[in-house]
Amino acid sequence: MPGAEFSGNYTHNIDPKGRATIPAAYREALGDNFTIGLNNDFSAIALYPAEKWQDMSAKLDRIPDTDARGRAYVRLIQAFSFTNQSLDSQGRVLLPQVLRQKAGMDKAIRFSGMGRYLEIWDEARFMATIGAAETDVAALLEYIDDRYFNPQN
Repeated sequence: MPGAEFSGNYTHNIDPKGRATIPAAYREALGDNFTIGLNNDFSAIALYPAEKWQDMSAKLDRIPDTDARGRAYVRLIQAFSFTNQSLDSQGRVLLPQVLRQKAGMDKAIRFSGMGRYLEIWDEARFMATIGAAETDVAALLEYIDDRYFNPQN
């Protein structure tokens, strides 16, 4: 769905088969076909609607095969991405074990909207990451303002 946004956060649990029920608030924006992988810093699982994944794939395709360092990044992203995913009739998705291991997930998880995509975090890791960011809000705001809103070309 073009222009769909993911915001807010919800807690859930992973079932014994490794499935997570996607909160109803996110299902329409996720769409019928999505990619599941890791976020850019490998701290969480990310669900990318088809349009967002197409944008990412186009950017990755611009990295030439002759750029060994660039291809190493592409390999990391592509090796841990599973395309053509869909929800089952109960709104669940299987979280591949390799992704759960990379993201340090046990049972308690937290869904977090990231604008154009959705992240799934281990609950304890999410709380620690949010806690660290909250202690540095002023510096984060300054960084964002300087880098993206008022850059000093």
